[in-house]
Amino acid sequence: MKSARHIEDKAGAPGQGASIVNAGQFPVKPASVVAEVLARLLSGERLRGLDAVSAASTTRLAAAIHYLSDAYGWAITREDRAAACRDGRVAWVKVYCLTPASIEAAMQSGAAAWCAAVRAARAELRSRAADAQREAQRVNAAADAARRRRAALAAAQGDLFQGGEL
Repeated sequence: MKSARHIEDKAGAPGQGASIVNAGQFPVKPASVVAEVLARLLSGERLRGLDAVSAASTTRLAAAIHYLSDAYGWAITREDRAAACRDGRVAWVKVYCLTPASIEAAMQSGAAAWCAAVRAARAELRSRAADAQREAQRVNAAADAARRRRAALAAAQGDLFQGGEL
């Protein structure tokens, strides 16, 4: 295009190694999965989806990472890594982490105390795991009983349209 003019953009940080690192905001609910994921990242852990199942009791690590990035402003690094599967395949998984500069910026803004509060809140929540298991069994037993009652009622009523006529 002959009439286009070159625009020299001089705005922004210089490209000579300058980087701007800001800590994001901390989630307000310390007992939440999102808070635990951030606390683990701030402690330098590199998290994969399967790690989060056992460590943070969630199968939704990617959703927590997305929420931390979008709602709380954390710059979380995502890397694709090859992982061996038990059935002989190699699968690609995401590994999530924070840069050392991000962790340092967060620590300067009070992350250590916040992480301690999150660990305490999650430990207190986990102390009630046995109660939650009993409640889940009770709810499932009630749902199974209701399902059996509906099936028995349907069998007792028979076919409303016997013979296929209205």
